[in-house]
Amino acid sequence: MKIDHFANIANLTAKTELEKVELLAFYFLENKEQDEFSVPDMCSMLFGLGFAKPNSARLKKNITKSRGFVKGTGKDLFRLSAKKVEALRKDYPSLSESEEIISDDSLLPEILFKEAKRGYLLRVAQQINASYERHMFDACSLMMRRLLEILLIHCFEAKGIQDQIKDEDGNYKNLKTLINKAISKPEIPLSSDVKKDIDEFRELGNLSAHRVKYNCRRDDIRPIRLAYRAIIEELLYVAGLVEQKA
Repeated sequence: MKIDHFANIANLTAKTELEKVELLAFYFLENKEQDEFSVPDMCSMLFGLGFAKPNSARLKKNITKSRGFVKGTGKDLFRLSAKKVEALRKDYPSLSESEEIISDDSLLPEILFKEAKRGYLLRVAQQINASYERHMFDACSLMMRRLLEILLIHCFEAKGIQDQIKDEDGNYKNLKTLINKAISKPEIPLSSDVKKDIDEFRELGNLSAHRVKYNCRRDDIRPIRLAYRAIIEELLYVAGLVEQKA
């Protein structure tokens, strides 16, 4: 759940300053696994949501006096009390029990997948973004590989030649074969840049899947993220899942 959506359902505009802080602390606990906060960070968050920026000294004093908070593990850090967390989970069960994937479009613009109107594609894109944002880079590279494979299959389906990438049992062939055939088939109109770059992401996913002593790192993904986005966007167009804007 996005923070602005939570602000609406929690009706933050009608809450006192201290209640706003309680609710925002709860949001970050449940959605970001961030259980502690500083007063300056909370003041900035309130200001960013469109509220007046609190007087930090006054807010710190009120938080210290409140039974809804306890001191954190570091200097000038606070967290919600266990009793307050329990109460808020009863008030907002959809937040703590939700399976919604929280992500911020760090690698792929989710709006593209919403246009495609394929829920499973959107969830894969969200998992790619969320795993990158949470430093789970092996998981990210594997999901990047999976999305590439899915969209290549959709490209062949869109052109009515999906049988050319199936084995004798009717199963789709491996990703290497899909890529080679997509590059060579005139029915799949890939740009020269996509043909040049696409196999790099298969190899990246393979390292995470099969190399015993390899761990994917941020710097393995960050330099190539724009190329990946461009490939995925082009595949969405070729597969006819998204209409290309003029």
